[in-house]
Parts: sequence; C-alpha cells; structure tokens
Amino acid sequence: MSRRGSWGFGNLLPKGERDTLSNGIGTLVGRNLTVSYLSPTDPITRTGERRTLGGLTFEFLYAPDSEAPEEMHVWIPELKALTCAENANHSLHNIQTLRGARTRDARNFARYLDETLVRWGDQVQVHFGTHNWPVWGNAAVVDFLSTQRDTYKYIHDQALRLANQGYSALEAAEVIDLPPALGRRWFNRGYHGTLHHNVRAVFTKELGMWDGDPVSLNPHPAVETARRMVALVGRDALVAEGRRAYAEGDYRWATQILHHVVFADPEDAEARGVQADAYEQMGYQAEGPQWRGIFLTAASELRHGVLPADFATASHDTMAAMPIDILFDFAAVHLDGVRAADADLRLDFTFTDRHETWTMWVRNGVLNAHPGAHPRAQATIAGPKAALVGMLLRPEDADALLQRGMVSLEGDRAALETFTGLLDRFDPDFNVVTP
Repeated sequence: MSRRGSWGFGNLLPKGERDTLSNGIGTLVGRNLTVSYLSPTDPITRTGERRTLGGLTFEFLYAPDSEAPEEMHVWIPELKALTCAENANHSLHNIQTLRGARTRDARNFARYLDETLVRWGDQVQVHFGTHNWPVWGNAAVVDFLSTQRDTYKYIHDQALRLANQGYSALEAAEVIDLPPALGRRWFNRGYHGTLHHNVRAVFTKELGMWDGDPVSLNPHPAVETARRMVALVGRDALVAEGRRAYAEGDYRWATQILHHVVFADPEDAEARGVQADAYEQMGYQAEGPQWRGIFLTAASELRHGVLPADFATASHDTMAAMPIDILFDFAAVHLDGVRAADADLRLDFTFTDRHETWTMWVRNGVLNAHPGAHPRAQATIAGPKAALVGMLLRPEDADALLQRGMVSLEGDRAALETFTGLLDRFDPDFNVVTP
C-alpha cells in the first residue's frame, strides 16, 4: 500500500507543473512522513448514538462498508452542522482506491447519503468535510449531497446494467459516462477518484476478479507472455509499432505494446525510453491526479530506476498501536509458508503493560494465535507491547531486546530463534514497471 500510495499521490515526484500538483483531496504533504495509528477507545456501533463533546451534542449515523469498513456521519444539532466524512467530498471518490484496499460499495455510498438527507436534510445549514471546505446554506448542502448520492448510485447501477448485458469491466468503463446533470457538477469530477476505474471496481465488488472471458481465467504471467510475444512478432517490430503509436498520439497503445518489450528485456533502453515518453503524455492528459501520479512515476522509474520509498504505512508506531489480534495477523503475513511447512512451534507472549497473555503457534505453514497461555508452550516471552512488536516483526532486534532487559524469555530460546528464522523480510522498493 505504501508503494502504490506513493505512486498515486505523486510523493516520489518533484513538485511543479510538470510533475505533481495535488492528490485531489487536499494540498500536497511533505516527504519522509511518519504514519501513526490510534486504536479507538469509545466505539460507535449503531445509528442514533450520541456523545457530548465540548458542550455540543454529536449524533452519529453508522455507515459501515462505504468509504471505509468503519465509517460514520456526524450531526451537531446546536450548530445545524453535518459531516458525511469521506462519503461526500468536493471530488469523485474512489470505489477502488488505487493505493490498495478493500473494494468499497458504491451502493452504500448512495444509501447512507440518502439516509442522511432523510434524517437531517430539512435542518442542515452547513456541511463540513474531511478533506475540503464547507458548503453553506440548506439548499446548497442538499444539492451537494443529493447529487453526490446520485453519482455513486449511477455508477453502481449502470455498471451492473452493462454486466447483465455481457459487458466486461473494461468494456463498461469505456462507455459509461455521467449524465450532464451529474457530470458537469465540479464536485462530481474525477479530481481524486476516476469514473473509469470506479466502474471497474463495481464489477470487482459484485462479480469478483474474473471478467468472464475464458482467455483471462488462466493466462500466462506477464514476463512469460512478453517473451512469447517478442519471439512471435520480433523486438524491432514491437518497438517500431510503439514509436508509431507515440508519434500519432496513441499513448495507451504505445505503453501496451512496449510493455512486452520491457518485460521480455528490462535492459532495453530504447523501449524503456519510448514507453516513458508515452506514460509521461498520459500523465499530462489525465484529469485524475492519481492517474497522473502513477503515469509520471512510471515514466521516472523507466528513465532513472526505482525511486526509494517515501513513507511506510507499517511504521513501528502503527504496529505498536495495533490491537493484539491484528498484530498477530500482521505477523502471520510475514511467515514464509514454504519454510514453515514442517515447523511445529508454540510460544506464549505476555504483554506486561496490558496484563494479557496470548499463545501463538506455527503448524502447517500457518501462524495462529488466541488469548490465554498454553501449558505446553516451548517458551514464554514477556515484556511491554512495544517491545514484543519487535520480537514478532523485527527478529534482528530480538537479541538486543533480551540483552537490554526490555523483554524476558523463559523456556527454549531455540524455539524463538527457529520462529524468527521463518519470517520474511519485505523490500518496499520492489519493481513495478519492470519485472
């Protein structure tokens, strides 16, 4: 997500009219960010719940599985003020965010906005957003929310209409456009999300990853496809076709055809250069800033190589704040299933600052965990949560943490060493536009 987010938000590019301008939902942020996380302490789980904060009443409309898995709209009656969080913005939002997350439900965007209008539409005088400026006056707020509602509903319904006509996701995205009453409203334009990939996201949400065409059910991977294409057509013919397409302004086709040459031979400087030129023009022509950021970053990496990561969502601060069950889920993603296939380990972790003990076991190449100690654990590791994060996810820190007394270990230390040897390390600077 960090790698994809850096591309889409243009974080790796210089700032300026030829590079990155905006991410569409706010001004550009600085580089070398530290991403953090705070676990909620007072959950809102149903519509109608209220809290008094700073002498004002906050009434909540629970809106899960919309812009986020957990989302809510907030009404402050004393101010006649409303926010619909990220379900209503001064831009089309993403049904599938390009930085990578669960596909959102466009129908729920519309459903919750409509419920909000029913509950508070006759009273609201200001809508304050999470990314942009307020909308003032009842008529303007109702117009804003109702047309945002209808935009997401249109995308959802028309995508499924064409799906039932036999269209694939890409075919539907090529022909669906918003009607003028919606598409000409500036706050429905694709200044953050993009209509084209939002239509495709509805297909993903409702129908899954397969487009229904048997040829795409079990295709060769990109590198093997590229090698076969180059062997069939010839490298020179493909490069010539890429140059012709670029010269005629057919940049989409130029990047597609040159993709085969680059993936068959990532050292082909000529093919990389022409493809970079084509991606650059696609970036300049893109209305959506995330498309622009992705295309311009692709051009830069084709010319100059991989740009190092700008920030990490998986910062130590984020990991330290994770609920313990999610922390073990996160550790499980790092387990190398092939190396762990024959492992049989059980370790207890005592979080001394939380007064909790969890047992974790590795068997069948899978890491599981649940609360409570186990009488046959091979070792027990105890310490504050922040230190145990290091034991779980940064095995290279294990010896230092033990030597400094930040954690203690009872039992078989070899079991811990075996476990840490099964964890994978992630390189955040992996290739994207080359194999």
